[in-house]
Amino acid sequence: MSASEIPGPAADVTAKVKKPGYTNPAFKAMGIPPLRVPSRNWMIFWTVLTVSISGIVYDKRQQKKITEKWCKAVEPLSRGKLDVNEKPRKITVFVAPPPSDYLDTSMTVWRRFVKPVLFSSGLDYEVFTEEKQGLIRAEVAERIRELRRNLLQQETELKRLEGERKLWSRCKNAFSKGINSMRATKEIDEEQEKLLALKFKAEFDLKNLLGVFLKNPDRDLKVVSRDALVSDPVMAGGVICIGRGAYKEYINGIHEGILGPLDPPKKPEPVITEVENQGLETSETNGTSDKDQSPQESFVEIAEDSTEKTVPTNSENTNEAPTNSEETTEVPKPVISPYISPSEYGEAKFPRELTTSKIIRELDTQIPAIFHQPILVLPMHSLSGFLNIPERIYRFYRKRYEADAFCRATASCVLQKARSFEPTIDLDLALAEEADWPEKWVKQGKEKGSEWVSEVRGDERVLKLLHVFEPSTIED
Repeated sequence: MSASEIPGPAADVTAKVKKPGYTNPAFKAMGIPPLRVPSRNWMIFWTVLTVSISGIVYDKRQQKKITEKWCKAVEPLSRGKLDVNEKPRKITVFVAPPPSDYLDTSMTVWRRFVKPVLFSSGLDYEVFTEEKQGLIRAEVAERIRELRRNLLQQETELKRLEGERKLWSRCKNAFSKGINSMRATKEIDEEQEKLLALKFKAEFDLKNLLGVFLKNPDRDLKVVSRDALVSDPVMAGGVICIGRGAYKEYINGIHEGILGPLDPPKKPEPVITEVENQGLETSETNGTSDKDQSPQESFVEIAEDSTEKTVPTNSENTNEAPTNSEETTEVPKPVISPYISPSEYGEAKFPRELTTSKIIRELDTQIPAIFHQPILVLPMHSLSGFLNIPERIYRFYRKRYEADAFCRATASCVLQKARSFEPTIDLDLALAEEADWPEKWVKQGKEKGSEWVSEVRGDERVLKLLHVFEPSTIED
């Protein structure tokens, strides 16, 4: 008996026989191997991969269909007739980044869902973005302050013209009496002839002699905006705030521009004690005294988390290359501190120049002021954190519902479905967005006195001027 025939453990070891897969005699004759079902692990892998990719593709297609649907809904407005001297309605858009995130996150919402609807409707728009808190508030407040300055200047100019008109009327009466007396006597001296010649020269227009085409009224048409032609300010323009933070800054900016002073408040000078004064004199004797703070720096507040810019120093006078210490200088972007705090709204007086009429318009364009234009607030949901990954995945596969909400709200702005501002409801617009803000960021904001994490306050005199767009009135 050979060793291979001896019974034992070695005799039980046999090679695994593969299960025969499904085959067909025709396939077998063609040399095609049998078809076998993949293993359990491979089945799980391919199933999960297929479902994941299918969900992404389906959601993207639905987003595209929803955007096209709302674009077609507002497209008839772009086919309307517009005179050669008219400019279309203009929408002002304020975009702010989510907390602890980049501006590109909010700009993606603008490019994908808001901009296509506005573009299809034929409306004009102006986009203002910020990368640091306070820029939107400062921009809105400065626009209103500039409007108030122009109104005060116009009032002063009107008073001056009224005085000149009265003076001119008295001179005209005296001159007419002199002319009548001269006509009666038929004696006109040389000085009166010079005055008449100067008057004729001032009123003479060479265009009257150059041809008929200069008489064409279309050449003298002034370019006007459609927002300036409406009698109801609610039907003019519109404001879109993307993000709860942008909306808070917009409301604070309107209150600051209307109720705040026109000039920045002066910062109180620090009181120098005797000990500090002695130290200051010592540093001056050594040639290292600090320079006095400029008036512009007295009301400029630099944020601690601001992005620093590097600007190379001017080295034209030297041929040598600057050292590393002289090569760059830190120039943080300044943020103007508010002229008035929310606690001072009730004590502030409503400006007299804004009470001259019910509708306040820009003097150069005659467009209603920005606080007369309705507001649309779009929440910017941006959830971060490792523990929130399941919720983030769930939201990622349901972007189509968010796209429908954005497009519907933008369509309400285009179709001008507006209502009066209700403080108890509308001050909390996009409030659900704050639930996604990181707790650590909110805690730091409260310590630094951030206006994003503080409660929104409003004055009744200002809030009654506002209107908001209502997306719920738009039907599918």
